[in-house]
Amino acid sequence: MPAQATLLEVLLTFVKIGLAMFGGGHAVIPMLKYEVVSRRGWLSEQEFLDLVATVQSIPGPVSVNAAAYIGYRAAGLAGSAVAVLALALPGVAIVLAVAAALSRFYENYLVRSLLSGVRGAALGLIAAALLTVARGVLSGLGPTPAAATVAIAVAVFAGVALLRLDPVAMVALAAAAGLLLGIARVW
Repeated sequence: MPAQATLLEVLLTFVKIGLAMFGGGHAVIPMLKYEVVSRRGWLSEQEFLDLVATVQSIPGPVSVNAAAYIGYRAAGLAGSAVAVLALALPGVAIVLAVAAALSRFYENYLVRSLLSGVRGAALGLIAAALLTVARGVLSGLGPTPAAATVAIAVAVFAGVALLRLDPVAMVALAAAAGLLLGIARVW
């Protein structure tokens, strides 16, 4: 059942997130968690962790998929549409302005330095997202389920990052492994 939020609340929340979203979908996870779990209560901690796992395993940008789901939970179908548009609006406006400025000043040392700082911020946000998700996923698990979860995570990481295997195939294999471990009552 969707939470009872107004469309204005959804709009303002996702414009704020969109303004602060640097580094892509995974970098937005800590901000989303703060806004929709801690601050607004639109999702519980467990619902948020399930959302993160789900949006990473379906087609489309993580942040857009998350916004669509959270918007729906907060204010129904209209909330979903408002959340996606509000999330994208600041970025589109900023990209248009930056593209115009960069085309004129890209070779400037200070502009390039500014961009280096932003890349560092994006990397830090992605690392924070990883830590947030890992803590949530592993909290409350016994040693055997935690070890199985870490083993699956390491296998997916190695498959995608080192062996360059298809991420969708790796998610499917991880899901199959999870099912087999469930049948074996490891979880």
